[in-house]
Amino acid sequence: MDVKALHELQSIDTAIDQSRHAQATLPERVRHDDARARLASLRAKIGDVRREQSAFESELAAIERRAAELGNHKSRLEKQLKTVIAPREAEALQHEMTAIDVERGEGDDRGLELLESSARADADLSELMVRESEALTLEADAARQLEAALIASRAILEDLERQRMDMVSRIAPSDVRDYERLRASHGGVAVAEIRHGVCGGCHMDISPSELDAIKRLSVDAVAECPNCSRLLLR
Repeated sequence: MDVKALHELQSIDTAIDQSRHAQATLPERVRHDDARARLASLRAKIGDVRREQSAFESELAAIERRAAELGNHKSRLEKQLKTVIAPREAEALQHEMTAIDVERGEGDDRGLELLESSARADADLSELMVRESEALTLEADAARQLEAALIASRAILEDLERQRMDMVSRIAPSDVRDYERLRASHGGVAVAEIRHGVCGGCHMDISPSELDAIKRLSVDAVAECPNCSRLLLR
């Protein structure tokens, strides 16, 4: 087993993992997500204001219809009043016309409130539309920057994957299978270096006698960490 070649393969695999992680967490992706969120928030506010405006318009239309109905009814009552002789009946008609005037006055007051609210909504909508246009520009810029970053990241990843294919082609398939099994079960580190008597994989001390036994292994023999069973680079 060529442990040195497997260690080189591991370096490439680690770089591939890091490249994939970097691709998923690109700053450009974060900026694009933020830009999209701001745009979505503005569009939601625009939708709220438009629904509010629609409600104002519907209520104003209802007030106007009611005012027209009241006006027609009062006209009929005024005509009727001219033909009435009995004081009590005339008083009842006057009372009804007064009630109509009160209701129309209340409707006029509410109509003015709605017009003022609608004017404020129009101003809010104009401001939001300007902000939406700016947010659209920012989102488009962020999308272009993200695409450029992704293209560069994919190129790096593709180059690393080509390097991996080339390296794998120079290693025995059975060794690659053993390496991949170890790497999967040891957090991505199948081959470790010994540094100052410590396994670079599990970071546990290797005793002097164990180190001596590793040194006395033949050139073709495979050394394993006595603590974690990772392959050791000698």
